[in-house]
Amino acid sequence: MIGVGLLLNPIYLVPETLDGSETRVRYDIERVTNESTAKTVIHRSDQTLQCGGDPVERACTLERRILEQGPIESDRPMGRLNVSTERYKRAWSRYTLVSIDDGFYVPDTRTEGNTTRLSLREVSPMDAVERIAVPSRRMPVAVREAAETGSVTVLDRRLPVFERHDPVVHDGDVYYRTAREVQRPREPTQLVGVRLLAFVGGGVCIAIAWKRRGQRRSS
Repeated sequence: MIGVGLLLNPIYLVPETLDGSETRVRYDIERVTNESTAKTVIHRSDQTLQCGGDPVERACTLERRILEQGPIESDRPMGRLNVSTERYKRAWSRYTLVSIDDGFYVPDTRTEGNTTRLSLREVSPMDAVERIAVPSRRMPVAVREAAETGSVTVLDRRLPVFERHDPVVHDGDVYYRTAREVQRPREPTQLVGVRLLAFVGGGVCIAIAWKRRGQRRSS
């Protein structure tokens, strides 16, 4: 029985997960209170296209042209950029904000008949961070708990809104992730070693018991 028990150790030793790990992820968040913080949050968010500073996602030739020369209207493929209007509209709509140098702009697309008009509207850092903030009512309860208490811990999962560095708006205030801590109560590699030893020990116990049983029968 001891040998059988040792062989089955991966099941009974830690029944909740086969590798014995339980990942705890803690998110700390704070309220956005000034423009300096708002700028930091905006640059971290996946909703922002970075056209200047670090990191730079792409050259943003068209965005800079619009900023310098005004809105662009087109009823045909985008000429020198060699990108069709529909294809560019899809790329354009991926982002909620465009960051060019030290300014923030909202991309706007208007279509009338066969004509598409692309433009950029400048907004302040506080207006920009509110624009990309995700309403907490659309998020899991854990996100609302973080906004109300300043932190939240979840088990064996992540909160995508905080992983993307998106700000969250809750009760009229905007919050952002300041820190994330990942903890494992037990070290999986050590646990695997213990289980391997137990498994081998179980096999040895069964082999000895089987050998003794054969000896008793032969005698």
